[in-house]
Amino acid sequence: MGTRELKNKIIQHLNEADEETLRIVNEFFETYEKKQTDTEAVVPEIFQKLIERGLEDSESGRIRSHNDVMMDVKKRYNIQG
Repeated sequence: MGTRELKNKIIQHLNEADEETLRIVNEFFETYEKKQTDTEAVVPEIFQKLIERGLEDSESGRIRSHNDVMMDVKKRYNIQG
């Protein structure tokens, strides 16, 4: 499920939610925003950009399995096992 579909699904849930659920969701986002601000203060900007790039690659399907990467490393450096 892509970002757009996920947003639409969440919006649909919010439109049908009762007050208690909306309060819980609001608290989640307020906590998340604070955590993001705290994280940004600790994580250098370059790492944030690299993480964002990795997430974009993942969402676009530009990924490789751990096993494939490890096989390439072993082959490149002539590692047995």
